[in-house]
Amino acid sequence: MYSTKTATTSNEEFSSLYMPVGINENITLKEVNVNKTTQGRDFLEIIFENEQGQTATMTEWKNEKNQWIVTDEDLQRRDNQQFGRILQIVDCFGLRPEFEGSSFVEMINWVKNLLDIYKSQNNAKLRLKVVYDKKGFTKVSSLGTFVEPMSVEESQIKLWKNDLLERPVVADKEPAADPLSITAAPVTADSTGADDLPF
Repeated sequence: MYSTKTATTSNEEFSSLYMPVGINENITLKEVNVNKTTQGRDFLEIIFENEQGQTATMTEWKNEKNQWIVTDEDLQRRDNQQFGRILQIVDCFGLRPEFEGSSFVEMINWVKNLLDIYKSQNNAKLRLKVVYDKKGFTKVSSLGTFVEPMSVEESQIKLWKNDLLERPVVADKEPAADPLSITAAPVTADSTGADDLPF
C-alpha cells in the first residue's frame, strides 16, 4: 500500500560495505581464509578492512594449464607471479621465513598460518590499491605493487592504465529471437469460430 503519510525520503549518504576504488590508507588485515568450493577447488581468501568497516577481498586460485598456460614453464611462471603477489602482504608484517612447498594447498596453508600469527602480534596499518573487476565488483588489484605498510614514506603503489577505476557498464542483452521456432497465435474471437456478425 502506498500513502503520502508513510512515504519517506532519505537525505543520508549511501554507505557501501565495500572499500572504495583507488589507493586506500590505514587499512588492516581483517582475516585470512583457506576455503574449498563445492566442486572441490581450494582457494585463498584475504580480506582487508578500512576504519569505516568497509572491506576488499583478494582471492587466489590454483593455476592450471589452459589455452594461455600451455607448458610446464608457463605454469611455473604463473605460480611464481602468484606467490610474489601473496608475499607482498607477508612482507608488510616483517621478516619473511623461508618456504619450499610442493602444492598449492601447502602454500596457502603456510600463508594463512603465517598471516594469522603476524596479525595477532602486529596489526599493522597498510596502504592498499582497490580496483573494479570486469563484472563491476571491487577487488584488490593484482597489478604491480598493490600493498605496503603505511610507514613507507614514498609510496611504490601506482595506478596503471590497466587498473579498472570506473565501474564497467554492461548493457542488458535482449534474448535473440529464433525465427524457426513455432509460437502459438493469440486466441481471438475470430479464431475460435465465433461469428460476431448480427445476421
